[in-house]
Amino acid sequence: MFEGKRVVLAVTGGIAAYKSIYLASLLRKKGAIVETILTEAAQKFVTPVSFNGVTGHGVYSDGFQNINDEIPHIYLSKADMIIVAPASKNEIAKLACGMADNLLTSTISATKSPVFIVPAMNTNMYLNPINQENLRKLKEIGYIIIEPVSGNLACGDVGIGKMREPDEIYNFISDYFKNAEDDFYRGMNVIVTGGPTISKLDPVRIFTNQSSGKMGERICEGLIKRGANVTYISYKKPANERINHIKIETTEDMLEEIKKRMSENKLLIMSAAPLDYEFESYHDEKIKKGEALTFKMKRTPDILKTIKPDKGDLKVIGFAAESENAYEYGLEKLKNKGMDMIFINNILKDNVFGSEENNGIMISKNGEEKKVPRMDKSLIADAILDFFKEQN
Repeated sequence: MFEGKRVVLAVTGGIAAYKSIYLASLLRKKGAIVETILTEAAQKFVTPVSFNGVTGHGVYSDGFQNINDEIPHIYLSKADMIIVAPASKNEIAKLACGMADNLLTSTISATKSPVFIVPAMNTNMYLNPINQENLRKLKEIGYIIIEPVSGNLACGDVGIGKMREPDEIYNFISDYFKNAEDDFYRGMNVIVTGGPTISKLDPVRIFTNQSSGKMGERICEGLIKRGANVTYISYKKPANERINHIKIETTEDMLEEIKKRMSENKLLIMSAAPLDYEFESYHDEKIKKGEALTFKMKRTPDILKTIKPDKGDLKVIGFAAESENAYEYGLEKLKNKGMDMIFINNILKDNVFGSEENNGIMISKNGEEKKVPRMDKSLIADAILDFFKEQN
């Protein structure tokens, strides 16, 4: 798994920095070539000598001279992965803002490799809304967050914010790369749809829904990690620039983009929430404010029903977001729309729109079922992809 892999371990300031010495040693024992970045704050807790001793490779910090005639942050950015452990609130904030004011942030700004962020801090600092927003931003652009756990903290408090143990971090990263070596999805051409569609009333007003598209983006990232060739069709632009994106507006636009690509793709994951109704007519000029406004709406095409007769060997994973009788309606959709698998959830009960989490039940066309507890949408995406693989 790690044999011959170049790993950059970036250590920031915090008492948990001592754990990273063991993590560096563990990675080396597994065959990795471990190079270390120590921030100025990290060096108040650990020394370069410690990391050099357990890795046998370079330890770098701000002001370091060129490495093998390369600029340090460019050289380090070419590693197979970067692990920031511990990741302090300050460095997380810098990364979320796109700063590149030290060796660590400059290296990550330049890399195209997987980046693992391992937060460690006081409970109130971790739960601070700004910190949570920063972690959300990092997730959205494709960084992998290895969440902290609850326990005794250095400040004397008990609560969430404790950095995971080195063995847990190692196992998490190992599992990530096991998925990346998934032969089932490698090279597979996949269409993913996500988020809402829109209908324009006039140059100012639109009709849409609350779907954020986060589930679709997490699925794209899971597929990319597994080596699939992904085309993402949505109205909203994904934050992760690695995702090949086709922008659409209406339900008809989404249908046409799917139809164009059906013959060259093996799988369609329909996680979008396209509008069922749209305005009957569009007004070229802004409608002036009056006492009341009445307008007519018409049905949009049902995408999966429309493509069903012509989809050939294209496999389909669908979604059912229902407000009542979710299981029954979802099962009906699975049977009537030519799906191979469906993910069902109750939108009123679970409040999933815009959330980083979801839960539900997966059902295959063969009748196999699996419940998914409430968890991060990136883990939901993994569960969906794993379940589909098991059924095929």
